[in-house]
Amino acid sequence: MATDHIRISEDAKERLESRKREGESFTDVIMRLTDRDADVRRFIGKYDDVDLEAGVENVTERLDREFRAEREDVRR
Repeated sequence: MATDHIRISEDAKERLESRKREGESFTDVIMRLTDRDADVRRFIGKYDDVDLEAGVENVTERLDREFRAEREDVRR
C-alpha cells in the first residue's frame, strides 16, 4: 500500500481521533466515514419493514381526493 502524507488542522485531527474505534488507524477511520455504499445500506436497512407499495397507494389516493375537492371548489 502506498503511503502519502496529508496535512490537517488540529481540529480535524481531534475530530478523527474522536471517531476512532479500538484498533482503527486514521486510514481505517477515513475509509469508514467516507464509504457511501455503507451509508446507503444503513439507510435502506432502516426501512426494511415499510410497505412502500401501500404507502404510494395511500399518497396517490389522498392526492386524488384533494385534487377532486379542489376541482369541485373551482367549478362553484
